[in-house]
Amino acid sequence: MRFAIRDDDTNFFTSPEELEACYGDIWNDTPVSLCLISKVKGNWAKWVHQIYKDKQDTDWDAWTKDDTVYPIEDNAELVSYLREKIKEGKVDIGFHAIHHRNEDDALPGEMNNNYVRGAEFYTGRDLTEAIKTEVAHLGNVFQYPITVFTPPQNLLSMKGYKAVVNAGLNICGGGLSFMKKEKDLKGIVNLSKQLTFKLMHRESDYPYVVKYSTHAEAPYHYPLQPGTLLRTLTDAFDMVHRYNGDFILSTHYVEFDYPMVYDETKTMKNIMHDFLDYVSGFDVERVSLSQLLKK
Repeated sequence: MRFAIRDDDTNFFTSPEELEACYGDIWNDTPVSLCLISKVKGNWAKWVHQIYKDKQDTDWDAWTKDDTVYPIEDNAELVSYLREKIKEGKVDIGFHAIHHRNEDDALPGEMNNNYVRGAEFYTGRDLTEAIKTEVAHLGNVFQYPITVFTPPQNLLSMKGYKAVVNAGLNICGGGLSFMKKEKDLKGIVNLSKQLTFKLMHRESDYPYVVKYSTHAEAPYHYPLQPGTLLRTLTDAFDMVHRYNGDFILSTHYVEFDYPMVYDETKTMKNIMHDFLDYVSGFDVERVSLSQLLKK
């Protein structure tokens, strides 16, 4: 069984101290895959907490007007720190977003909640070239080959999905049915495997990385958020372990200090450590997301 940690949203406003506080006692044992926002738009450090607090009551007009772009490379301290951690094998990096904003005039579906505002690739536009440009740029900045994409808000439209695939990236998540994926010979074999598995194990997620002709995908990942019960994670882990599959824990460093919704005496980091203690009781191969999805 393979085990990986995915963390989204590292950007210009992220400090080395924040990452160290979250993962300094974790990445010696398990590499952490930080999926980056290359040019975050607006004051992320302000809005990420404001939106969590206010949700639909957020002042979206003020959010829209706060449109200054902050390239991640302008945070020289962060870049230097991540380069060092990459060399030490503690950090793997992937691509998460350009601006982490969806500014399409019209969305390709009936989704208009606050989360879609950040779902940059839930789009009707072809963003292939923009993705290629940003991935190449981030690779140069961090001197590291970027091969993995994680979608903002875990949402992809078909147009967004095809752009990511055409840009040459492997994918973790996205919310699209496997029935909609590639239908070449390799894709049909994958579809048959997944359908057969679901017929035999209706209550289980397909627990393996799926390899298509041009890329690889992890169809499922398991989020740790302020409302996530430890039991939810351990049950999911047990399910994947039963089939000797691939387990991806997905989270956000910025929420590590948030109290759990159901028990304010515990933070999200407490639950992370409790879960990792549970995982340590099993024989797992701890890998980065890039290694897990290597084509």
